[in-house]
Amino acid sequence: MAKHMTTDYDELMADSLQVENYLKQTRHSQHSIIRLGLEQWLFPYLRRYQRASPQVQFKIFLFSHFYGQKVERVLEDLRGEHYA
Repeated sequence: MAKHMTTDYDELMADSLQVENYLKQTRHSQHSIIRLGLEQWLFPYLRRYQRASPQVQFKIFLFSHFYGQKVERVLEDLRGEHYA
């Protein structure tokens, strides 16, 4: 069980770096394929992030400067809807 939790935590940490990279790409590119791929990948990630404990969310923020509201804003901009 502890190994499974560690693996989930490690994957969430790694994915947070990918989120930051994706966000940087979308700021510099208006290509719809990048934006579509981002939306399809971000929504499930956001749900996993929201299920993490506050301690894990804080560690992710310290590690990658990622926080949930940032992704929620990006998703709102992409879809024009409110997620949460």
